[in-house]
Amino acid sequence: MESRKKSILCVDTGVDDALALCYALSHEDLDLIGICASYGMATVPKTYSNTKHIVNMMGREDIPVYMGSEKPLSRTREYNGMFHGMDGLGNQNLPDISGDAQPEESIEFIINSIKQYGDDLQIITTGPMTDMAKVLMRFPEGTVPTFTLVSMAGAAITPGNSGPYGEANAKADPEASKIVLESGVNLTMVGLDVTRKTLLTKENLEVWQGYDTPMAHVLSKAVEFYLAEYKKYHPYLAGCALHDPLAVGVSIDPSLVTTIPMNMTVTTTGEATGNTIENLDKVAEKPTTKVALLVDADRFMKDFYGHVNAALQ
Repeated sequence: MESRKKSILCVDTGVDDALALCYALSHEDLDLIGICASYGMATVPKTYSNTKHIVNMMGREDIPVYMGSEKPLSRTREYNGMFHGMDGLGNQNLPDISGDAQPEESIEFIINSIKQYGDDLQIITTGPMTDMAKVLMRFPEGTVPTFTLVSMAGAAITPGNSGPYGEANAKADPEASKIVLESGVNLTMVGLDVTRKTLLTKENLEVWQGYDTPMAHVLSKAVEFYLAEYKKYHPYLAGCALHDPLAVGVSIDPSLVTTIPMNMTVTTTGEATGNTIENLDKVAEKPTTKVALLVDADRFMKDFYGHVNAALQ
């Protein structure tokens, strides 16, 4: 299966990144060789520390964590605490364990992994695409590195969640997203079209609140905050979307989603900044992106909750 490729998970931890981490770290079919944590849902020292805490609580200290970019390629990043809190995990303010980690150390790790594993490597991104853009910019112009990329990013035919057009990860650094989507790499775009069909509910949270482990306590508090924000801003959903975990699920089992082939780009100016749309300049060229439009939500959620429930006990 494609899932047995060597895998790198790029996060910006973040509540749903925390869920994705628990899922990935507990899954027997994902061969994780490293995790990269960039800015995104909080500043990079916080997202890196959050990631390290989760890796440690899951007993997976064997997997290295690398610090990623601290800001977008050419924009500033402001934090308002919505959905994830100012620390990324619902304002729990876990101790800073960023230590001697340095921003962008992830770039060399990813480049070296691409050179070492090539087609046997898959990279899963659940945050801004800044790190991936910097990686691709390091290869000679016209060169398309051979690896598989699965990204929780974008919205093809559904409204955005960061304004009416943009999905949050794509919009966080639209210039970087444009570089990645136009690069020609073998990419599966797992966007809002499918992630909104997968849910975590109050009933799921209550199960985790009954577990007496450090990871269950931290994740439950984060999800409680997240659910309250979803109820406030997205009351039409019966819970919160499993955005980032679904990208991990698709990296393990691509058959979870139905895709259409399309060359994509990202709008970088005006009201529609962050919008992921078909690249008309390449409409006559062979598509390199698979855009997920349908998901077997029940099968995914059964696997997700099966692994995470077991890991939290």
